[in-house]
Amino acid sequence: MALLIGSLLLAGCLNSGGKMTKSSLVNDVTRPLWDFEYDPPITITTTIVDENRPNAFKPGESLTDNVHTRWMEENLGLITKFDWIVSKFEDADTKIRLALAVNSKLPDTFGAEGEILKDLLKADKLLPLNDAIERFAHPKLKEALKEYAFTMTEVTKDGKIYGLPRFNVGDEGTVMWIRKDWLELLSLEPPTTIIQLENVLKAFSEQDPNGNGKDDEVGLAVSLKEGPWNWMGQTDAIAGAFSKQMLSTFDIRMFWNEDENGRLVYGAVHPDAKKYLETMASWMAKGYMDKNAGMKDSSKAAELAVKGMAGVMFGPFWMGAWPLGDTIKADLNANWQAYPLPAGPEGLKGKAQKPLYGIYSVFSKDFIHIEAWFAYYNKLLAKNFGPKDPYFDLRFEKGFHEGYDYVLMDEKVITVNFEAEGVPHNEWPLSDGSSIDMRWMLYPLTGGAPTLPYMNAAAIKKIVENSNAEVMTPIEQGIKGLNSAQLMAAGVAMSEQGLEIPNRYHGPLTDGMEKHGVFLQKLATECYLDIIYGEKPLSYFNEFVAQFYQNGGDVITKEVNDWYQDNKP
Repeated sequence: MALLIGSLLLAGCLNSGGKMTKSSLVNDVTRPLWDFEYDPPITITTTIVDENRPNAFKPGESLTDNVHTRWMEENLGLITKFDWIVSKFEDADTKIRLALAVNSKLPDTFGAEGEILKDLLKADKLLPLNDAIERFAHPKLKEALKEYAFTMTEVTKDGKIYGLPRFNVGDEGTVMWIRKDWLELLSLEPPTTIIQLENVLKAFSEQDPNGNGKDDEVGLAVSLKEGPWNWMGQTDAIAGAFSKQMLSTFDIRMFWNEDENGRLVYGAVHPDAKKYLETMASWMAKGYMDKNAGMKDSSKAAELAVKGMAGVMFGPFWMGAWPLGDTIKADLNANWQAYPLPAGPEGLKGKAQKPLYGIYSVFSKDFIHIEAWFAYYNKLLAKNFGPKDPYFDLRFEKGFHEGYDYVLMDEKVITVNFEAEGVPHNEWPLSDGSSIDMRWMLYPLTGGAPTLPYMNAAAIKKIVENSNAEVMTPIEQGIKGLNSAQLMAAGVAMSEQGLEIPNRYHGPLTDGMEKHGVFLQKLATECYLDIIYGEKPLSYFNEFVAQFYQNGGDVITKEVNDWYQDNKP
């Protein structure tokens, strides 16, 4: 067995899925919690989908061999081994299904959700985590698991927890981005209502604000390919101006909202959705939106704004840097600013709550080093909170790895704008002047750099109120590094956090969803596009709702409400 040097473990035994494992321990009280090392090194196996990851590695480095994997082995005694690396998520699912079919060994840890997660739980292949969470988890993680207990229902079976949610920060809720320079050019005030927003869209579409003499502008840059809710270019704020029901057509698991009787209804079939569809169809018919929006994803929608051909776009606060910051390449006077969401005819304002978790980190029932995984996770999580956190590794005080996510010059830590800061070209992390995006090196064992819901909120409030406030944590340093448009937008987003409409269903992928979900998602998306494009009248919505329930929607609605009655907060 490996020797764990440090004072991380106060006990030597852990029941790992029925097997008792022991770690010899040197309980040196002079060593802090973060200072541990396995000697000889131990290996943790995993798997990963190797997508295109920009700014992930330096030339010659890879997922399996990079500065961080070497650092882990040399300093922590942890070796990451990949049982498989695939290029598509479907291939990863296939690998797990094959392992289950032939009862072969699973990786020690990997990500799982939906149908695969159900299969793993049914096959009793996962390690229960209740004891490990209690003994080894970072206190802030424990607090989050308690506060957001609804995130655990999908991985809880017979009172035992079989996975950890990979939390999102969740502070990226929608703000309304508008070309302020266009508003000023056309003598318009920032819109505060949907009616005023429509007037702005009309002016932007018809009065040639980009000044090129061509009729090539639209008011709103939007992605309709994946429905009302998306990660950028979404229209959730339009839905929120008319109803407390939030809409998604692209995912049968969201949004489920309470109706007037306290039962959950799929928002996309609620009668209030017609108010959203009527508005969107009107704007499309009047030319206020791109005719190709139905074929565009978020990135393609943003291209329209960046090229100076749209003046309004809804999305998260960070858009003020990328992609909207690139608009100056088309127009040096471009000035995107974030504004509060517009109110509907009855004064309603609302937006979608970004999902606070994605997939889960799960562990093979045969995994014998769960305490080592938590020790590593705690170290990465503590990186957010600075040296006062007992799990904060002092070697990460300036960043993860010098020459990768930061450069040190004259004792100054530089993370961006290396050329402007006078850093010699040969010392830039990447030849184009970018820094390494450390998320991808950290991804294999923990799903990226661990975060917790709304952990940036206090820092955003502090820096927005006083831009000269002393920076005390890496989170505050990150907020301090936002450009002025981003910081203003972050302040707007947090001030309207109370407008967020959450998804009320957090259960597993139901049998009905598994059987009917894909068809119903396609049906909903096509209905919405047909109405928005004027190919079907608004009255067609009622026919769609009937088809929804006749083709499995009734089954899913019953499953969701049965779950809700047992798990209602």
